Amino acid sequence: MTILSSPDAPIRSSVTASDGVTLAVHAYTAIDPQRPTVLAIHGYPDNHHLWDGVAAYLIGRYNFVAFDVRGAGESSRPASKANYRFPQLISDIGAVIDSLGVGQVHLLAHDWGSIQSWAAVTDETVMNKVASFTSISGPHLNYAGKFLRSARSPRGVVDVVRQFLASGYIWFFLTPGLPELMVRAGVGIKLVEAFGRIGNSSTQARRNDPVRSTGDYVNGLNLYRANMPGPFMAPGATLPHTTVPVQVLVPRKDVFVTPALQRFTGSIPLGSRVVPIEGGHWVVAARPDVIARLAAEWIDHVVDGEAPADVERTGPRDVRGKLALITGAGAGIGRATALELARNGAETVVIVDRDLAAAQETAKAVREAGARAAAYQADVSDESAMNDLAAQVNKEHGVVDILVNNAGIGMAGRFLETTPEHWDNILGVNLRGVLNGSRAFATQMVDRGQGGTIINVSSAAAFLPSKSMIAYGTTKAAVLAFSESLRADLADDGITVTAVCPGFVNTNIAKNTVYAGMSADEQDRARHRADAAYRRRNYTPEATAKAIVKAVKSGPPVVPIAAESKVGYAMRRISPSLIRLLARYDVRQS
Repeated sequence: MTILSSPDAPIRSSVTASDGVTLAVHAYTAIDPQRPTVLAIHGYPDNHHLWDGVAAYLIGRYNFVAFDVRGAGESSRPASKANYRFPQLISDIGAVIDSLGVGQVHLLAHDWGSIQSWAAVTDETVMNKVASFTSISGPHLNYAGKFLRSARSPRGVVDVVRQFLASGYIWFFLTPGLPELMVRAGVGIKLVEAFGRIGNSSTQARRNDPVRSTGDYVNGLNLYRANMPGPFMAPGATLPHTTVPVQVLVPRKDVFVTPALQRFTGSIPLGSRVVPIEGGHWVVAARPDVIARLAAEWIDHVVDGEAPADVERTGPRDVRGKLALITGAGAGIGRATALELARNGAETVVIVDRDLAAAQETAKAVREAGARAAAYQADVSDESAMNDLAAQVNKEHGVVDILVNNAGIGMAGRFLETTPEHWDNILGVNLRGVLNGSRAFATQMVDRGQGGTIINVSSAAAFLPSKSMIAYGTTKAAVLAFSESLRADLADDGITVTAVCPGFVNTNIAKNTVYAGMSADEQDRARHRADAAYRRRNYTPEATAKAIVKAVKSGPPVVPIAAESKVGYAMRRISPSLIRLLARYDVRQS
């Protein structure tokens, strides 16, 4: 999502709350009644500047307004702790909405701003003033209390315990005097800033901390002291509901509000959506582009009736409802993987192969298996072609959730028999093809900020060297090393990278393998022998595809698949000297 305009200093105005507190309201552009209006509400210990980055992406399409919650930023401080209670916070939101003169607004709120917004959208006096609500890292406190009593299984108990531990800071905030002392000593501020960086280490994340004052830290403590722990201890028998369409954005690395609590369905009305995103508690400041894009999607859905993307978005390790793309999917492992993904509930499977007719045949089979399909022709060794493919797929289908870099070619021959042209060819497909696909599609995954999965098809040859398969083994070992490094590199973006290492799979690769240093007749005989050996082994592409889809669901770093691959992977660790001895055997003579 691109920045539409760089906001100047917001236009400040004041609203007098029902108890006389002055609320500072900041409009990032002049209010145009013809445009939807976004009202953004910050949490603790922030002020309206939390939203500066998001506003830069949204102004021009929407009116964007943020206000300083009482006691924060440029708003005045109430006379007592009692003036921070929910009825007054709800009244503040209603008063700010009325002052804008635009009818309904679209709430966008984080942390305590989201907590008080939940209270507002479930209150009859404010509910009808809100067209939509996007919540980030702040639940309805009554439902949070219900969540803490919701465990009905071992997993549920674990989720509740995790949230209880994550909420430990609340009891510290309720302690008289000590939090203020730590803030004024600078220790509390440093701790909050350190916690704020957790989960926000993406290459796309902004590195600057939100603008805050000592008053923001100290005054905001009254939000907790005036309203907690009552809703946790006694959530009430009848819990409030809302008719406002709600979108809940769930940062997966939030250390204060766990994903399990944020997606707790009791508080989310029908027709709403929950969207997992990558980042920590202050993802609003770290990835304003992601927040702006998803907020805009939801607003447009409500205003224009456009179906937003990923309404029923599943978890990161699920195949159901996902968009998958497989290279080299015209036959063999690629084709089998496309069909297996379709059978496991993938919504759309994109088939890529340099043989368009073969890709179209696979696409037809995918549709028969129950998924949508599209076929594209591309040479994976051509970086420009892969970039163009990624742009086209994004435009026509969206960002790929599951990428399988499967395209590859076989080559046998000793080093001095393997020409530079041979090396260029196999490096182009087996290695650069993986690099090109990973770069083109991972870029989109990182920009989206919602994670993804990359499966790179390596080989047992990656850890079973052979003097007669030097070029092939080199490329597959490089794919394995690249995959393990890329896994570490993209972990902060929630993208899981797995290298799968099949063994001798019964595909057409044996019939198409290039035998360096042999005449045409000798190559034909070698291919015939290899193909016969593969058929006798008869480890099927379908069995390999099942292992690949299982890897999508479980996300391990390396998956040796066939028995010979598993034995070789183990022997590489147990007895590398034996592996080196076996490498001296010429497999072409078998």
